[in-house]
Amino acid sequence: MKKLNQILPSNKYLYLFLLLVGISTIVRITIPRQSHYSKTTKQVTGILISNKLEEQKVTMMIRGKEKIKGVYYFKTKEEKKKYQKEINLGDHVEIKGQLTTPREPTTKNLFNYKTYLQRKNIFYIINIEKITKRKNNTSLYYKIKNEIEKRKMNPYIEAFLLGNQENIREEAKISYQENGISHLFAISGMQFYLLAKFLLKGLTKICKKEKTRYKIVFLILLGYLTLIEKTASIIRSVLFFFLFSINKVWNLSFKKTSLILLSLSITVLINPFYITEVAFWYSYVISIGFLLVLKGNTSYLKTLIKTSSLAFLLSIPISLYYWKEINVFSIIYNLFYIPFVNIVLFPASIITFLFPILEPIYNVLIKGLETSSIYLSNIQIGKFIFAKIPIIFYFIYLIIIFLVLKTNRKKWKIILTIGLVLHYTIPTYFQKDFIKIIDVGQGDSILIYSKGKTVLVDTGGKITYNTKEESSTITKYITIPLLKNLGIKKLDYIFLTHGDYDHMGEILYLEKHFKVENIYLNLGAEKEIEKEVRKEIKNVKKVKQEEIFSIGNFTIYQLNKEWKEENTSSSVYYVIHPNLNILLMGDATIETERYLQENYNLNADILKVGHHGSDTSTSLSFLKEVSPRLAIISVGEKNRYHHPKEEVIERLINQKIPYLTTITSGTITIFPKTEVIIEDKKER
Repeated sequence: MKKLNQILPSNKYLYLFLLLVGISTIVRITIPRQSHYSKTTKQVTGILISNKLEEQKVTMMIRGKEKIKGVYYFKTKEEKKKYQKEINLGDHVEIKGQLTTPREPTTKNLFNYKTYLQRKNIFYIINIEKITKRKNNTSLYYKIKNEIEKRKMNPYIEAFLLGNQENIREEAKISYQENGISHLFAISGMQFYLLAKFLLKGLTKICKKEKTRYKIVFLILLGYLTLIEKTASIIRSVLFFFLFSINKVWNLSFKKTSLILLSLSITVLINPFYITEVAFWYSYVISIGFLLVLKGNTSYLKTLIKTSSLAFLLSIPISLYYWKEINVFSIIYNLFYIPFVNIVLFPASIITFLFPILEPIYNVLIKGLETSSIYLSNIQIGKFIFAKIPIIFYFIYLIIIFLVLKTNRKKWKIILTIGLVLHYTIPTYFQKDFIKIIDVGQGDSILIYSKGKTVLVDTGGKITYNTKEESSTITKYITIPLLKNLGIKKLDYIFLTHGDYDHMGEILYLEKHFKVENIYLNLGAEKEIEKEVRKEIKNVKKVKQEEIFSIGNFTIYQLNKEWKEENTSSSVYYVIHPNLNILLMGDATIETERYLQENYNLNADILKVGHHGSDTSTSLSFLKEVSPRLAIISVGEKNRYHHPKEEVIERLINQKIPYLTTITSGTITIFPKTEVIIEDKKER
């Protein structure tokens, strides 16, 4: 121990260790890894290490030659019950099915699920056709895991004690993120400290030697660590507790900075891909800031105010990089939520886990937490959206913030303020006019932007057989992230061309989670979803025939009239720009096309083909009338309608009209001034 005391505090050895870790991390991240399976593999045998049961399916993780994710859809309720009864974690199973490569985003700069899985050493997803149990679990570890699974724990107890936040209500999770308090729902250093302190106090009467007590607690925490999700924040919390406790109890006299750097190095050695996770950056940046800045003994209230302010300031570059948004009121929110979670909710989670009879009382606390957070998240004042910028600038932000905290000099505060103001106003002053045909699968969604004004024509939406279930997948993973990446703070208009789910199925979720000024429905009778929109949202109007909208350099005309049939009544928007005209046909039919030909001069540079390339639209005479230089078809891959139809494609080819589809080109971006079309191509 004396030798360690001499070697480890030395900066020479520490910096050498950091250099080796840095080189190792770069090598491990950059060298491509190969899968042991291929797309021709039809059968995988391995140990079931996790499974998530839902209403109609189970998502499994099997460890064979490598980890592989599988999804199986139950055919009957009896089959699901049989699975629940017979299959347990740790069992050796054989699964048969088709392996597929996780898809990459078809819109630039959005979340890449394929990369996310590869960082976890998962290269394929298997669509399971058959599951066969080969051998029962014999591992004590999985027996404990299975007993925990049987407890059917409250989602918050599962989050606080096991590090699994998957089952927390989605609306609540989004509100925590928007309010800047989501960091409180991961197992943190404070929670590890409270748990360790509780264990140490309990051992006082049994064991008098302090070092022995700490050794016992170390063993207990290591055992606990094997049962929970090993995120970067949890690894950091454990390492901090171990290293700082050893330093204190064994009188090693290490500097705080040495322990922090040592902890960071070990974390990255365990998994180099932790550096790509938001939890890693939140955990280390905020913890380092606290350890370096917070000094001296002050009252609890003063410490709370200071920690809340520091947490907000230090998290700015991280929140902007990952979420493109900050909420200045999170400083105030944390003054309440930090003590509530750490002093009330976390201890209550342990007590309720030990005594499940207390869960009704625990649920009252959770109800208060969720209701208040959702209410606060609906307050738009204080929320600021920043466009995506090169990653180097986020590191510059971080350096400036640490200089502000370390030196407290006015010049660094001014530089930080100027940087944030410029960043916030970038889209208004530097963004080019554009139109994006967003790839939303089998549906339509078109974004038009000019001079800070924005229109979304349709939202897309996956058809669901449960009409009470709110559609959100497209909005959550594509539309809102895209808007935030572009620095768009609000939608001035949403035009909903007609009442089909693949055109407006996401509107309720989008309006609830993003600022929308005006919503326009098409002329004609309203379908159920349109009636629901009128009931839930105030600012909904009917568009008029030949109504004109001015959006920066774009002038938009709605040309269609009211018809009895829904698709025939689909709004048709003629978008005029000094350098380009584009005709957006929605799901308008050949009957609509005839009416437009008789009443308007429809010449356009670009035609957004009607009804996803269905043979009910895009007649030969209409193509001759419009005479576009390019046709674009928004359509989903392997859709059940077999769009686009061969006869429509033949008409385009015969008229020598080049065309693009979102199937092959992903999201298509049009810059009118240069007439350049950028394709966000997806892997095939």
